[in-house]
Amino acid sequence: MIHIIAVPALIVLTHTVCFAAMTERKYSVLKTTLIYSLFCIIFACVAAISSIPFWKSSLDSAVVLSYIITIAISFCVFMYVSADAACKKIFLFISYSTIFTIFLCSSAILCNVFFTDLSEIATLYARNIIRAVLYIPTLWIYLHFLRPSIRAIPGRQKTWYSLSVVSVLFLVVFVAFLADFGHIENYVLFFGIAVLIYCSVLWIIFGTLQFMLNKNKTELIIQNTKYLHEQLENAKENEMLAKTIRHDFRHHNQNIEAMLKKGEIQEAIQYLEQYNESLKAAAPREFCPNVTVNAILNSFYTKAHNAGISVSIAVDVQKETSISDMDFVAILSNLLENAVNGCKKCHSSGEIKVDIRTVADKTVIVCRNPCEADLPIEDHMLKHRGVGIDSIVMATRKYDGDIRYSLENAVLTVGVILNT
Repeated sequence: MIHIIAVPALIVLTHTVCFAAMTERKYSVLKTTLIYSLFCIIFACVAAISSIPFWKSSLDSAVVLSYIITIAISFCVFMYVSADAACKKIFLFISYSTIFTIFLCSSAILCNVFFTDLSEIATLYARNIIRAVLYIPTLWIYLHFLRPSIRAIPGRQKTWYSLSVVSVLFLVVFVAFLADFGHIENYVLFFGIAVLIYCSVLWIIFGTLQFMLNKNKTELIIQNTKYLHEQLENAKENEMLAKTIRHDFRHHNQNIEAMLKKGEIQEAIQYLEQYNESLKAAAPREFCPNVTVNAILNSFYTKAHNAGISVSIAVDVQKETSISDMDFVAILSNLLENAVNGCKKCHSSGEIKVDIRTVADKTVIVCRNPCEADLPIEDHMLKHRGVGIDSIVMATRKYDGDIRYSLENAVLTVGVILNT
């Protein structure tokens, strides 16, 4: 009876490893591990119990029932654990189910052709071992070549649904081979052609994904170019201000000289104090030693001030940091711009609170702003995402970080953690 536990255990182990590779973690490592552990236990028990009546009567029926249970339970767990958008999760799961079905059929064909003398139980073991072996190179290819691109592409892309439809069609084709699972070797030619076509379509699909990734990078570059253009305009304004100050400096000196000649020393001192205050007001604010962060915060502060929105900023970022300037632009500029837009939409004058801290090897960014009370949030992420938020997510993932949104009493709080 050991096979009743061993076979489902091997199946669920391969599923868990593959799901872990595909999952964009939503919860902590501990919680995710507990969920997958519970999944392993429930899956193994249900599969074993459901298959008991078929061990002596029909191996094919046991395979079909096990397949249905596998798909149902695995789908629920993967959709719950992964933080990706639903459209991307559906595509990944359907694609995985198709590959699982291909491996299921392939293992049956190999056993029926090369291991015809094995008993039913030995055949069952052989099929599962072959399937597990087939997963090894497939998983390696996915981890090294495909996952980086898939994770970098935002889940909001509508193309995911089109790709999912294509994957469903191929899944139906390969599931049809399970109808005569016991004699599937009779259809090896058709099966081989179907696999060849599917591989060709996968090549096209991942070419499409690469195109989506390049498009998203282009949008990010355009956004960064826009920000740099704004910084250039600010630099030009500062240069004009500096020229004006230098031009007026001669007149200020003349006024002070005239006061001193008249013996109006106290008046000259007051004049100098007023002049110094005007210089301080015109100078950019020094929020932190980091040039990029300071420039972003100055630009944001000016925009908010011009819009009549109050701002509170607390920053602790060193002059040198492992976070690239481009990523600071992607994260900070988008967060702060969204905060200003959120205040404008709900007709609020703030206050926007920005807190940036460096704690041990982590950089923590927290931004709070008034917003619409019914702003939809799903799985700690805004339900309706634009290019700006996708840029934040992309930059955050580069540092194996995390981003979470929360809404309470019409105040939106977003926290970004970067592992530096």
